[in-house]
Amino acid sequence: MEQYSKMIFTTSHKPKKEQIEKAYEYAKAYDGVYKNRRHIYKYINDEDFYFSIDKNNNLEIIWKNGKFFYHPSIAKIRYNNYEHTKDDYLIKSLTPCKEDSILDLTYGLGSEALLLAAFSDNVIGLEGSYPIYIIVKEGLKNYNFPDNWMRKASKNIKIKNFNYKKYIYKQKENSFDLVYCDPMFENPQMKSASLNPLRRFAVYDQLDEKDIEQMYKICKKKVVIKARDKDSIWNWLKVDEKMGSSHSGVYYGVINKK
Repeated sequence: MEQYSKMIFTTSHKPKKEQIEKAYEYAKAYDGVYKNRRHIYKYINDEDFYFSIDKNNNLEIIWKNGKFFYHPSIAKIRYNNYEHTKDDYLIKSLTPCKEDSILDLTYGLGSEALLLAAFSDNVIGLEGSYPIYIIVKEGLKNYNFPDNWMRKASKNIKIKNFNYKKYIYKQKENSFDLVYCDPMFENPQMKSASLNPLRRFAVYDQLDEKDIEQMYKICKKKVVIKARDKDSIWNWLKVDEKMGSSHSGVYYGVINKK
């Protein structure tokens, strides 16, 4: 299978009519092709992946030793903790309000974007990986969120398929109130069950000083960068404030707009 070209959409085994219809629908929407699940291995090899509609009509990516599907990860836990303690490093670092426009440059599963969208009515999330983008875009629309705040927050997010290193240079100065960037860690926590399936498709571009300068230009209030304590970015990134947890080893660097 060529890299992300004519991606295959199929169903689980013994599908219902609705599953087949959805697979066709997704194939058309994302310039892919539909293949019958019984014959799927005629079209892929051990290194390939394909999209599948499961028995609950949810979209997932499947490959030989793994599966990737949308879920809000720990957004609910973080929101509940914040409601009780008013303490979350992401919220404390960005200090979002309803009127703020927030640009999340590295969307991923979007659990942090979902949390931010509980405080802001306008969150734009960029995802540079096309397969991840498809899963999270459709997941955000169709996931059965258990809480009312999550359902409302999901409506405040717009996801775009863009590499952030290209997108930021196309934006005008002061285009967004807040700019947030959470690139893949140099020293990842491989025990993260929610992120491990995503790693196969993730974009691993690393930030440089020009990127930070451009983020600063396009924000009105502040830029926040997330990284692990041992990542090399802290050797050169100049921040006004750095907050985080030595227990988790994750920190948020805040650059306020002067």
